[in-house]
Amino acid sequence: MGRNKYHGRRAKAFIFDLDGTLINSARDIANSANFTRLHFNLPELSEEITVSYIGDGVEKLMQRMLGHEYRQTSPEEVAEGLTVFREHYGNHCLDHTVAYPGVMTTLAHFHRIPMMLATNKPRSFTDIILSSLHLGPAFRAVVAGDDVVNKKPAPDALQKCLQGLDIDPADVAVVGDSPNDINAAKAIGAMSVGCTFGLVAAGIMKSAGPDLTIDSFDELKTLFPSRDTLE
Repeated sequence: MGRNKYHGRRAKAFIFDLDGTLINSARDIANSANFTRLHFNLPELSEEITVSYIGDGVEKLMQRMLGHEYRQTSPEEVAEGLTVFREHYGNHCLDHTVAYPGVMTTLAHFHRIPMMLATNKPRSFTDIILSSLHLGPAFRAVVAGDDVVNKKPAPDALQKCLQGLDIDPADVAVVGDSPNDINAAKAIGAMSVGCTFGLVAAGIMKSAGPDLTIDSFDELKTLFPSRDTLE
């Protein structure tokens, strides 16, 4: 867990990533992505390889899955792949997906501080998962990948999360497992907290230079005081 000038500083708002931060969704995404490869008579890829292709939105995932090892793809094939993936994942996105340990208790701990969610995941899947895992009520705002023109690492989703809040971005903690999250936080001047337990390899996440890192979700409670502890 990183300790620097931000440790012990109060966050006036949190913006969380979803996959690899709040939820472990690796197996379900990998299963649907490989189902799509099988649709094109392509061999399945390992979960490790498939997970390495996650994080930049479903369109990029499909391009990488179908174009693995420099295979030539066409826009029509990728579009067909997206249709196959979306249908399969929509029916199976909760087969194995769970919240990481400590997520529910930590979100409850910070319940008096505005919390938002910014994900590159499409809105339809995001809503299903948040509702089924009972995470939705924790968030003041949820911004999904198709709610903005530019996905993370662009700052669009984070800026949309903060609309209507009179909070300096420097007092916002952005929590995620990917360089996309860290770089988006830097783009708006927010504090960045990198998760080493997520879908992105810890070394890759750390290469983006997060202000702080956590090895488990509930470590947030030791990094930032809640309002209750200040009263």
